[in-house]
Amino acid sequence: MADFPASVLTFGETLLKLVLPPAQRLEAMVSLEAQCAGSELNVAAALRSLGRPAAWASALPPSLLGKWARGQVHAMQIEDLALTREGRLGTFYLEDHHAPRPSRVVYDRAGSAFAHLTAADFAPDWLAGRAALHVSGVSLALGPGPRALALRLMTAAKAAGITVSFDVNHRRLLLAEDAALDTYTPALRLTDLLFVAERDTALLGGPTGLRALAPDALLIQTRGAQGSVLLTPDGQTFTQPATPTNGPGRVGRGDAFAAGFLHTHLNGETPAAALAFAAATAALKTTTPGDQLQASEAEVRAVQHAGPGGEPVR
Repeated sequence: MADFPASVLTFGETLLKLVLPPAQRLEAMVSLEAQCAGSELNVAAALRSLGRPAAWASALPPSLLGKWARGQVHAMQIEDLALTREGRLGTFYLEDHHAPRPSRVVYDRAGSAFAHLTAADFAPDWLAGRAALHVSGVSLALGPGPRALALRLMTAAKAAGITVSFDVNHRRLLLAEDAALDTYTPALRLTDLLFVAERDTALLGGPTGLRALAPDALLIQTRGAQGSVLLTPDGQTFTQPATPTNGPGRVGRGDAFAAGFLHTHLNGETPAAALAFAAATAALKTTTPGDQLQASEAEVRAVQHAGPGGEPVR
C-alpha cells in the first residue's frame, strides 16, 4: 500500500441509532443504546480503519444531537464536510433478533437536516484530491433534494476522472420496489464500481439490465452466505466464497465489504484480490458490535491467511 493513499469522499445521511437490548421489542421497550450510524459514514469509517483517508459530506442540524453526531465523526478521524442545516437529526430504532424472528428497523427521519439539501449545496472543492466518491441508493431515496445533490456530485466526479462507487443498498422502508429502477438509473449510468445485493438485482433488470445501464462498471453482487461474484465489462466472472464468521456485528457488513473492495481496488489490486479482501473485511466487521469496522488492513490480511479455526498459518 502507498505511504499516503489517496482520499475517498462519501456522501450520505448520518442518523441517531437507538438499539434495544437483544431479542427485545419496541412494544416492551425499557432501555436503549445510542449509536451513530449511516451507510456512507460506515464506509468512510471502514476506510479510515484500513488506513485510507476519508471525508464525509452531509448535513447536520445545529442542535445538541447534531453536535453529538459531529463529535462522533471527528472521533472516527473522518474529514468532516457536513453542512449545518435546520431540521433534526434523523433517528431509527433497531430490534436485533435471531431466526426465525426477523430483526426490525423503525425509521423516524422525516424533516431531517439532510433532507433539506439540494443540488445548490454542491461544493466543487469537496472532490479536490479525491481518488473516489462513494454514494448509496439510500441518499437517492430520501427525496428530490438529496437525490439531485448526489447526482451532481457523481456527475462532477465522473467528469474529473474520479472513480465513482455506488452501492444500490435498496431500503424497502424508504422506497417502493416499483420506483427503484427509475430512481437509481441516473446513478447507475455514472458508476464505475457497482455494488448490489442479489435480492435487489431483479429490481434493476437482473445482471443483463444492470450491464446495459452501467456498461463500463465493475459489477459486484453480494450473496450473503453464498459469497459474492464480480462481473467485468469484458465478460470475465470472479467468484468469492464468504469468509466464515460469527458475532454481534451483522449491521454494517455490506458497508465494510464495499470499503474493503474500494480500498484494495484503488491500490491497484486485481478484481479477484479485491473481492477476497472485501469478504475478509466483512467477516471481521461481524465480530464486533456497532455499525463501524474495527480492524486494520493487517488484521484483514491475517484473516485471509488464517488456517482452519482462525489459527494463523505458520
